[in-house]
Amino acid sequence: MGENLTLEAPPGTSLKSLVSGFVLTKNTEGKSPRTVEYYRENLRRFLWYAEKHSFPDDIRMIDEWKIRSFLGYVRNEKNRWGAEGNGSESSSEKSSNSTVYHYYVAIACFFNWVVAEGFMKVNPMAKVKVSKPKNKVMAPYTVEEINKMLAVCDSDYALHAKFLGSRNRAIVLVLLDTGVRLSELLGMKLNDLDNGNGCIKVLGKGSKERMVRMGKVTQKAVWKYLMHRPKNERPELWLTEEYRVLNERGVQCMVKRLLGRAKITSTGSVHKFRHTFALNFLRADKNVFNLQYLLGHSQLEMVKRYTSALGMEDALKAHEKASPADVLGIK
Repeated sequence: MGENLTLEAPPGTSLKSLVSGFVLTKNTEGKSPRTVEYYRENLRRFLWYAEKHSFPDDIRMIDEWKIRSFLGYVRNEKNRWGAEGNGSESSSEKSSNSTVYHYYVAIACFFNWVVAEGFMKVNPMAKVKVSKPKNKVMAPYTVEEINKMLAVCDSDYALHAKFLGSRNRAIVLVLLDTGVRLSELLGMKLNDLDNGNGCIKVLGKGSKERMVRMGKVTQKAVWKYLMHRPKNERPELWLTEEYRVLNERGVQCMVKRLLGRAKITSTGSVHKFRHTFALNFLRADKNVFNLQYLLGHSQLEMVKRYTSALGMEDALKAHEKASPADVLGIK
């Protein structure tokens, strides 16, 4: 009589355990909470797919074809991660090249770590390649769009929603005036704020601190928000209407609602404020090293994207005055 033998992964080679160990390692290395969450969520979905398709839990049995099948699923499947979405808000639409690349990066980092730690001898990602998505043209918010959003905030304030109106106006202006990332905005503490000098200490990627500055308009908006912010035990600068700590989803929803209520039809996001800050700063100050510091970039590569976008914008505006067909009087 034959027995049904199930070969379990030896200690130290379990896929699930190693994913947990990798995420824990990133956490103890001092990576930002956002970076740790990036790895955790992308690898959680990889584990979901592995279980659904009966991948062995022994890391040594995961080859390049299993990884290719997962990336193919991400690229081609419109209804991903099961009936309940498994945490993916975009599961009902086909993935962009950028989405596929993010999964590729997360899995590649994981298997690089697995090999470096000695749990595998051959990296299954060695022959798996995914094209890096091309940089998109960065369109900033226009002055009109910013003013429309601020008008909604001011209307709320006038209609006795003073906390909400003052908070949302302050957030919009801080994002616009400093170019901070969303994670940096939400990481701000009351003690980080020097409103007298218009400076805020922020904690950027890699736990690197830097100082950013607000102009007078933004300083006034933050001061007004603080007048309506409750004096409680919370050290965080930004709170919800229920006086809880404001999170990423809260800010994203707030900006989305502002865009809708202001009847702004162009594509918008929280991160678009960072583009708007960078392009407008470069118009006033051509020093890319100043911009690099203010944005918290360790390398100039990202800053060059802003200079390219600014060059494109300036060239298109110059064409309005120098269009050959117009200048030559062609009819």
